Amino acid sequence: MRVLIYAGRTLLGGEGIMRGRSFVFFLYLVVFATGSAGLIYQVAWQKYLSRMLGADSIATAIILGVFLGGLSAGYYLCGVFTTRVKNHFKAFAVLEGIIGAWALLFPPIFATVEKMTAAWSFSVPYLMIFQGFFSCVLLIGIPTVAMGGTIPFLTRAVSERIEEATRVTARVYSINTAGAFLGALLAGFYLLPEYGLPLTVMTTAVINLAAFLFFYALGLVCQRREALPVTTQEALAAEPVSRKTVSPALYAIAFLSGFYVMTLENILMRLSALSLGSSSYTYSLIVSVFIFSIALGSHFVGRLREIPERYLYFNQLFIALSLLLIYLSLDTWPYASHVLRVAFQDNMAGFWAYWASVFGVLLLVLIVPVSFMGATVPLVFHFAKRELAQAGRHAGYVFSLNTLGNLLGSIVGGALFYQFLDLPGIYLVAVFLSGISACLAGRYLGRGYLFPALALSACALVFIIATPFFETGRFKIGTFRKTAPGPYTFAGPGEFFRHFYSHLNLVYHKDGSTATVSVVEGKEREEFNRKSRAIIVNGKSDSDTLGDMITLKLLAHLPALLSPERDRVMVIGLGTGVTAGELTLYPDIKEIHIAEISPEVIKAAPFFREDTHDLLSDPRIRFHLGDAFRILGRSPGKYDLIISEPSNPWTVGVDLLFTREFYSLAARRLTERGILLQWMHTYSADPAMVGMVLNTISNEFKNVQVFLGEDKDLLILASNREFTAAGLAAADETIRENKRLRASLKEIEIESIEALLMRQLLTDSYIRDHFSGSGIQSADFPRLHYRAGKAFFLNSHVPQEDFFNSGLAPYAGEYLLSLRHPGWGDLGKDRDRRGIYELTLRELPLFARALSLRAHLADPRGYPLSEQGSRDRLDPVLQIAGIGSARPEEGSRRQEAASREAIEGLINQMRASRNWIIPYPVTGLESLLRGGMKGARTAEERNWHGLKLVSLLIGEGRELKPVKEIFARLERDGEGRLLLKAGDRDLGDNAARLLASYAARIKKP
Repeated sequence: MRVLIYAGRTLLGGEGIMRGRSFVFFLYLVVFATGSAGLIYQVAWQKYLSRMLGADSIATAIILGVFLGGLSAGYYLCGVFTTRVKNHFKAFAVLEGIIGAWALLFPPIFATVEKMTAAWSFSVPYLMIFQGFFSCVLLIGIPTVAMGGTIPFLTRAVSERIEEATRVTARVYSINTAGAFLGALLAGFYLLPEYGLPLTVMTTAVINLAAFLFFYALGLVCQRREALPVTTQEALAAEPVSRKTVSPALYAIAFLSGFYVMTLENILMRLSALSLGSSSYTYSLIVSVFIFSIALGSHFVGRLREIPERYLYFNQLFIALSLLLIYLSLDTWPYASHVLRVAFQDNMAGFWAYWASVFGVLLLVLIVPVSFMGATVPLVFHFAKRELAQAGRHAGYVFSLNTLGNLLGSIVGGALFYQFLDLPGIYLVAVFLSGISACLAGRYLGRGYLFPALALSACALVFIIATPFFETGRFKIGTFRKTAPGPYTFAGPGEFFRHFYSHLNLVYHKDGSTATVSVVEGKEREEFNRKSRAIIVNGKSDSDTLGDMITLKLLAHLPALLSPERDRVMVIGLGTGVTAGELTLYPDIKEIHIAEISPEVIKAAPFFREDTHDLLSDPRIRFHLGDAFRILGRSPGKYDLIISEPSNPWTVGVDLLFTREFYSLAARRLTERGILLQWMHTYSADPAMVGMVLNTISNEFKNVQVFLGEDKDLLILASNREFTAAGLAAADETIRENKRLRASLKEIEIESIEALLMRQLLTDSYIRDHFSGSGIQSADFPRLHYRAGKAFFLNSHVPQEDFFNSGLAPYAGEYLLSLRHPGWGDLGKDRDRRGIYELTLRELPLFARALSLRAHLADPRGYPLSEQGSRDRLDPVLQIAGIGSARPEEGSRRQEAASREAIEGLINQMRASRNWIIPYPVTGLESLLRGGMKGARTAEERNWHGLKLVSLLIGEGRELKPVKEIFARLERDGEGRLLLKAGDRDLGDNAARLLASYAARIKKP
């Protein structure tokens, strides 16, 4: 502390408290850093509290309300205390210390409150409001009040004269807000994806604790300092304040400004989500643009030497006018986002350049109105202040009312207005309120000032009723999935939308507080003799009655058929309602519970009546409106089936349903023999994402199996029991006896349990052997969401071959079809399985090719290969299996190269043809490689054969000891290095790593 005091005195020097440039630099650097910390906390706390309360609109409004309410209370209370506290630097330091200490301890505080409220229902709406509000106050009430109190104290501490108060307030506000801008970007794009929630919050606390030390030391240096002897009368004489603009009007402007700013931010977030996609990156950029522009506007006020009273009037007038002009462009945003997206390649350089460009475009569009909004609070404070001693008090009043407006704007503009208005209507309400503020500011300036403000307000009011220049149909489905230029990309918005939506008819559209939901109808499809309908949530299709038919049906039938009991079922996510509707075909199901966060999705359900077996009329249906995690956690009783079909994890609020915490909760909510069915996609995804989901589930369930829905959909079946042959026989009997069920399954070409089991991709052992190192998705470390956002931009996808390849062959005996038909791995016993071979498998070409080859090997005459060149395809398989004959060639290097080429060809053929459906042996290939180890002419060639053999045996899951012995017998030079050709060095390194990984894997319990 003495060192800090000495440093403070050195910075002050002989120039006085506010005269040294070094001091000013360090002062505002700390102000910038604490502003950054504040937004990092807000982003992190939002995710923490969403975990407890849920991600629905009421919960979000409560979280934001408590945060903004705490700031407002801090502004007011500490504004009052500035007149009673002598050392304002010390007071500021204490508040920063409280914030830092609370953030440092926040993870255990959160765990305690979460445990304390575990039995609370948080039922919508009343208990949710009271219990949720109380929980949020416990968690973030104290630090947010402290955050709000810092600005009044710092304003009073830094201002030495009344003339400086406006400039200082604007400067502190702008620098603090600029720091918040950086904090929002850091939290959304870097800190949370890289370090997770606890580490981000606890590390950020260092900023506040450092600020505490700095300002406390400064307070000790300045504790004897008195304000300059400027009396109130002298101050007023130096800077006269008009009595025309009375405080009530000023405070009303501060309140209205806060209200319409938050209403506008909410609307622009929704419009951006509809245009760019509803990811955290979109939301982070909108918040950042607002914060940056507000800081810029406040900064300009701080640079003004004279501020005439008309400035506040023109400030509000320009806000209303510029917002009205922007309104005219709102329905072209989806087109503009498409044109911007096609300018960037699908790589990481393009990813960062694209989001930087999005930020630039949004800033260009919004900088004028939002910068003027940033100037509003400092201008109001300038005209509200009267004397230096009361500067902190007036700052507290102004910021308190502005933040109270933020609070109500968030709840009313962000939720309640949607009960009466749509997106353009709510946007125009913000324009109208800014016009009213201009009227209040110009009320005493004369009629010439009042008329333009009244005209703008009246125009906005008329537009609210009629909403002209806004075509709702342009938002019925997002353009953000179209990442390549088309024939009409650069033809202008009118022509583009005319062709982009030419095949879609808008059936239903509603802007709700949680989402914008549309139902669109496509053209009639001949193979189904009817039209498809899709539900679109925030511009993204969440399911299509025809395009996703296989997945939607199997989501219901796969767990229902394989479960020994199915009395109570929970379906997470209604979507089109097809999955829940398929469950109504089982008469023994007593209750079907559906958790859906969006009331607009439920309202759209009647439009899918034809495809859901009249779901809404079934008395077993129970709707639960709200966040699925919270609904499942607080629901009484247990379920036999939980079917989770949320949206993609790159969308905001969905990633919690892919976490360890959710799967642990699901396991507790299932009966002893219950089943969880989790949907996951392979489009807009990469192997690491899928591996993380599989590894997370397998850490919470003892038995995990993966099936294929549509060709890019994975159906992950998880349970804590083993499946039995008797259970599979019972499932087949259910299909045969239930006429309605059989007819429904026939639509997706499944007429027996074998056809269903044929769609299995992975077994539990394979998942644990190959994905155990893929990481865990947790609520504290939501990596999946951010990784998914990048994969979505990159147009990544996981090839189907990654889940259907030669690595599956050693696990063939573990597949459920093998359980149904013992001895599946023995090709010679397949002659009595004609029903399996005759499966159509129209949607599964890879499976169909494997099945035809298996049938031929078992019964060549009964199932001849009809493809041209089939003999060329079959001969290598016979050689690999040891049925043909092959020997490594000997002699010249040319012969060695031919032998190597032949073996590589066999290995490639094995990878292309061998899998769990046709798990033919590899004895022929193994014999070739062993022969090569003995008969090759050079040590390099012998080692090459040995390394290939090691990789083959590891893939087959052979015992570790003989594999290690083969590797140990490879020839080395005097320094212990493997003798290999220059081009084979990587092969040796890869084999060593593979062996080490295999050894570690099989030692796991």
